Amino acid sequence: MQIHSKIPLFLLTFFMSLGYSIAQNTDFIIHTDMKTGGIEKIINKNDKYHMNWIFATDGTDLEWFTPEFGWGLGFITIEKEGRQETFKWNSISKIVTENGKTVISYDFPDFVMKITRSFDQEGSLIENFEVENTSTTNLKVVDMGIYTPFKDWYKGGAEVCLTERCHAHIWAGGHNSSYVNAIRMGTEAPHLGLVVTEGSIVHYEIINVRDLPRKVAGSNLRGGITLKVEPTTIKSGGKYGLSWKVFWHQGYADFYKKAKESGTVIAQADKYFVPVGETTNLRFSSKDKLGNVSCEVEGKTIPFKQIGNEITATYGAKTPGDKVVTLKYDGKQTVVNLYFSIPTAALLKKRVDFIVDKQQMNDKSDPRYGAYMVYDNEINSIHVNTPFVVDHDEGGERLGMGVAIANWLQQNPKAGAKYEKSLLSYYDFVRNKLQTPDYKVYSTTDHKKRHRGYNYPWVAAYYAELYKQTKNPLYIKDCYYTMRKWFQEFGYGFYAVCVPIKKSVDYLREAGLNEEADLLLNDYRLVAKEYDKNGINYPSHEVVFEQSIVSPAVNFYLEMYLLTKEDKFLVEGKKHLALLEAFNGQQPDYHLNEIGIRHWDGYWFGKRASWGDTMPHYWSALTGRAYILYYQATGDKEYLRKGKICLENNLCNIRDNGAGAAAYIYPQKVNGKAAEFYDPFANDQDWALFFYDEMNELLKWK
Repeated sequence: MQIHSKIPLFLLTFFMSLGYSIAQNTDFIIHTDMKTGGIEKIINKNDKYHMNWIFATDGTDLEWFTPEFGWGLGFITIEKEGRQETFKWNSISKIVTENGKTVISYDFPDFVMKITRSFDQEGSLIENFEVENTSTTNLKVVDMGIYTPFKDWYKGGAEVCLTERCHAHIWAGGHNSSYVNAIRMGTEAPHLGLVVTEGSIVHYEIINVRDLPRKVAGSNLRGGITLKVEPTTIKSGGKYGLSWKVFWHQGYADFYKKAKESGTVIAQADKYFVPVGETTNLRFSSKDKLGNVSCEVEGKTIPFKQIGNEITATYGAKTPGDKVVTLKYDGKQTVVNLYFSIPTAALLKKRVDFIVDKQQMNDKSDPRYGAYMVYDNEINSIHVNTPFVVDHDEGGERLGMGVAIANWLQQNPKAGAKYEKSLLSYYDFVRNKLQTPDYKVYSTTDHKKRHRGYNYPWVAAYYAELYKQTKNPLYIKDCYYTMRKWFQEFGYGFYAVCVPIKKSVDYLREAGLNEEADLLLNDYRLVAKEYDKNGINYPSHEVVFEQSIVSPAVNFYLEMYLLTKEDKFLVEGKKHLALLEAFNGQQPDYHLNEIGIRHWDGYWFGKRASWGDTMPHYWSALTGRAYILYYQATGDKEYLRKGKICLENNLCNIRDNGAGAAAYIYPQKVNGKAAEFYDPFANDQDWALFFYDEMNELLKWK
């Protein structure tokens, strides 16, 4: 019988085994490339959008995403007798099917890689990856990755993204506690889940280049995800690998329920960013009661309680830094990653001092005199931005430093004259150098490089905070005229972040400028008409679709509700909030928990210019701000909890000495280069400081 090169796995199972009854009960449609053994389509047969959850490898999605990157293929680096060599399994040596299982073998000189695929009685796809040492000596596996190219991609616009793209939330939690929760961007079920049932995933890599290793694919592509298997040594004749289950689910709660039913231990903490002197409560839950349990931090045991299928512990560190809480059980383990900071008030003051003392341009001969600049922490100097890079300029997102300091001074009015002097110098820079007399806003003092819609609300936010700090009507008038100029230049359909909607109207009224307040409120109502017209089909901005296109809609509607108390704004805000939540992960790690997936910011704003997951990145704090606004509007304490976690976790990009980091590049590697680092540029992370301080002021988190 002839086997076609590309046929559905369930038909392959039907033709080549007796497993038809099992395959018939699954909702999976899976297409396998029978030359490579890689899966190139994973589809739910009941999905009305017929979404393929992974990148096709035939060039129809990405030209450069070739068959060697198919799902389940990968690479392994072996060290034998002091010599390392990397092998890729992507050319089938043999296929055997029996008892409802398909076994694909790849032969190499010293080992055989086998992939076994089948369906269980619930219709889940079961995959096992096994390396068998066929040599006469030990083989040391120093690196091993399996490709799982989830379609986390923004190409096609919002309408396509909401129905045919996913957010892939990855957790490499160790033995039996690793998973990927893939949520359709539009939140409509079914969604796809993967849980490791045997073996250990220790991290992941990202590949997002067109022509390895030269040309990156752009901001809209997160890239091909590679799950990294824990290194080991395989004895002669021995075997090593892992198994995972792939299944459909209805959303976050259903995913974690099914993950536990599959043997995964789910770890959680009350908070992940913890000031020294405080503690956090940890919970580990499982399907069955765990045996041989111990809980450790840095090799030292900590007390825990075990009641039924749940284990709880409380932990506080005496010194700042990363702390990994490890739960060991039955020869396996899982972890919670925490960050302990110096006390938060001290951290924020150190950051403000760092900006004022080190990041303000004090050279009067420089046209940028008074500006808050990008700072290079590797050479301990202001970054002069030569050659010129737009996202390292003296305007743009750097305005967040002024906004944050002005808000911080409101809460620390006795801090001292140096901060007020610094802010006045910055005001002169913004008003007289970035802006024209008629309030047009540029990113550079020469008014040549960039006229950008995002800048106007940021300048207006700075003026609003200056007014609140000083009560000088000049500043709220500046805010008003900046906003009116923005609408004149960019209309009412721009999805900007950090628009001071409620503050601008409230402060105008406070200053006795009621006519201006009414006019500005009318402008906001015109924005609402445009947003209402678009609904969830968001227009593309600098990225086609992303967390900071959805979050402006949420923040806008919720601020309008808090300003007007008109229920229609709350109804609309809640609609967009559900889409915003889908960007956020729930993994037990301060980099990931309630942090939105973002993956291009490190390239544009960082010194390393790295494409790859920037988690956290300060704009992910926009979601925390939205959660807090929703709590203010509804009293829903779950959003207060989530909002606080999001805003607190973002503070990890402010280091204990007050230095900043543009972003944390989370994957183990990006395009083959080591990652897992805080970028050396202090660039814009202070928007997260502002959101934290702002919410702290509103909610009195003290």
